[in-house]
Amino acid sequence: MSGADVDLITAEIVQNALDSFIGEMRVAIIRTAFGPNIWETHDFSCGLLAPDGDLVALSEDNPVHIVPTMYCVPAVRKRYGGNVMPGDIFLLNDPYELGTHVNDVAHIAPFFLRDRLVFWVVVRVHYPDVGGMAAGSITPDAREVYQEGLRIPAVKVYDGGEPNRSFLKLFFDNVRIPEERRGDFMAVMGALRTADVRLREVLGRFGLETVERVCEMARRRAESRMRRAIHGIPEGEFAYELNLDSNGVEPGWVALRATIIVDHKSDTPMTVDFSDSAPAVPGPMNGAPATAACAAITAIKAFLDPHSRINGGTFRPVRVVTEPGTIFEAPHPSAMCGSLDLGYRVIALVMGALGAIRPESAVGDYVSPSHQYMPVWDSVRGCEYVFYDVPIGGTGAVSDRDGGDAVAGFERGDFPRVSSAEIWEHQVPLMAEEIALRPDSGGAGKFRGGLAMRRSWRVLTDRGTVSDLSEPGLISNYGVLGGYGGVASTCRIERNGQLLWPGGETGTGKATRYPIRAGDIVQFDKWGGGGYGDPLERHPLQVLEDLEEGFITVASAEKDYGVVILDGVVDEAATADKRCALKDKRVVLAVVARDADSVEDGERHWVIAPDAAARLQVADGQVLECVSPLRPPLRGRTRVFHNAEPDRIGVGPMARKVLAVGHGDRVWLRPVPAFFDPDGR
Repeated sequence: MSGADVDLITAEIVQNALDSFIGEMRVAIIRTAFGPNIWETHDFSCGLLAPDGDLVALSEDNPVHIVPTMYCVPAVRKRYGGNVMPGDIFLLNDPYELGTHVNDVAHIAPFFLRDRLVFWVVVRVHYPDVGGMAAGSITPDAREVYQEGLRIPAVKVYDGGEPNRSFLKLFFDNVRIPEERRGDFMAVMGALRTADVRLREVLGRFGLETVERVCEMARRRAESRMRRAIHGIPEGEFAYELNLDSNGVEPGWVALRATIIVDHKSDTPMTVDFSDSAPAVPGPMNGAPATAACAAITAIKAFLDPHSRINGGTFRPVRVVTEPGTIFEAPHPSAMCGSLDLGYRVIALVMGALGAIRPESAVGDYVSPSHQYMPVWDSVRGCEYVFYDVPIGGTGAVSDRDGGDAVAGFERGDFPRVSSAEIWEHQVPLMAEEIALRPDSGGAGKFRGGLAMRRSWRVLTDRGTVSDLSEPGLISNYGVLGGYGGVASTCRIERNGQLLWPGGETGTGKATRYPIRAGDIVQFDKWGGGGYGDPLERHPLQVLEDLEEGFITVASAEKDYGVVILDGVVDEAATADKRCALKDKRVVLAVVARDADSVEDGERHWVIAPDAAARLQVADGQVLECVSPLRPPLRGRTRVFHNAEPDRIGVGPMARKVLAVGHGDRVWLRPVPAFFDPDGR
């Protein structure tokens, strides 16, 4: 069969054969790995790349692992040039190259056929520890990459089939629980051998020319689909802005900004520009160009073309722009262990800008799992064992349904997010106390955001710490088109009847190696999803049903939805009166177009008169969000000026672009609550 005239049926068979052996690699790793982070949580991904590093095929894996794999091959080529031969296997985890933390280690194997390099097989694995100053290698107080663990440039761990024993000894001697890491490493080596066998079978059956032709056909098809999707949205510039709660080591917002430019006449019809984001920060919440590119592509693919395969063709119509020295192109030796958490907020940032393009497809914000570590002393093993959990929150609501309760979102791929409590109880000296949904955690809206999860663990050892890199951890995420944001993520400790909030003590919302001891109950409360639409438009019977299911409380039914329920029945007359009263209390101000945005030290300000501040019941420094009817909200801190015009608010060019408002338009201003609650709601 000639590769020049592959029929569509054969093309589909070949593509599925490639996908199938990648799936077989996953099964091999799951069944042979030593660490529960791999065999239980499946925190790894596999991909097949073309000789130039372009993505050819993948399984239902984690996008934040797979998308940056296309940066692997250039990194190997840059260091080794043509010195690549059969039997070589490379390791790479440099966060400046791959855009995530040093825990994500890429294992890269060239595949040769008759002395010709025809593919690369890549497996990226999150090792729960790769050394560094903190058990788990991820800590909110890291200030430089040297503190985070072994940073590995592209290095041969197998040279022509022979193991590089010196490097492997160096690696395993510098990580915690080396026997577990060694077992995980060998599981990956076994999967790469599986890939070699299966790939030769595919090539033997169909021939190299046909397989290469099919790979290019698949990439052209993905490119064509993405181009059509982009041409189906209007041209123009669409922007959004959100903030990190902190940089990890210091309180204070860190501004993230994205502008999407759609130009149907350009060879690259969509550009996502992050250049106006904050400079690189002193803490670990930094990223690399791969961080920005991964987040942008993940959001765009989900928003415009969610049902087809993803490969290198998907990326061709999209250009991603970052600026050296900013948080998305942080200079060495910036700390990077929060780059994955940053990347998930960037997905929300891009989704906010996309929601401006097509409001009916907007989705309430939600946050993927963040990193929570409890290194505890294991007296059975006689060592410190790292408990690493990433429990999930709720997803955002959309135009026709509520968000999902405690389920993973589109950006997670086939990645289990609720690890078995029994497995962790078997592995470490902890006992699960509670696994439940958090009432009132989903953002109120015409459609409610999904509820968050609560996981509580009783500590059974006197030696341990807890770290939590959750972002956001101080205020809610955002809702859309009038919907409210879901609650923030928190880590709390119950000790002798007293509630402690480690993130509150740091002022950053992030817990940093907080000491725990036997009898403590460590509680991880995750994020709720953002709501969609005005909550006063939610059907009262839906509110009643949520109350009966325990999803919301009576207080929320009245305060957030304006629904009065007496003896298990909606009081329709009282509800109508309550909703009118709540709507009348809203603070709606007229827009005054300003020549510049009010931004100081990266923080946006909303300048309002004392009368408006009194009606909002806010003071200087409290967070407000400005709500536009057809856009996600824009947040800033309150600045009360006595000479500010009553019933008016100054709005600069960037804010007007985000909110799609002009001079004289009216916007709804409302406070965004902080979610530090010492009483444990």
